Amino acid sequence: MVERCVCHDVSFSRVAELARSGQTLEQISEQTGCCTGCGTCEPYVRVVIATGRTRLPVMTERQAAEVVAQAEAWKRSGGDRDKSAQ
Repeated sequence: MVERCVCHDVSFSRVAELARSGQTLEQISEQTGCCTGCGTCEPYVRVVIATGRTRLPVMTERQAAEVVAQAEAWKRSGGDRDKSAQ
């Protein structure tokens, strides 16, 4: 499972907390350093922001993009995030 940005030792729980407070990817990145090191965490950070999940399976960038797209479509349809998936 992937649970953090390794370069900056930031947990995805922290990323989710910032996202819930309304911060954007850019703001979270600026505050935590996530997505500014090797870049491997960026697809995961996008999934955390879109879904609130903080423990993620190892995914390809394409798989992560698909999860984000599904979460955004679900939100547009008026669905609520599944908190049990965290």
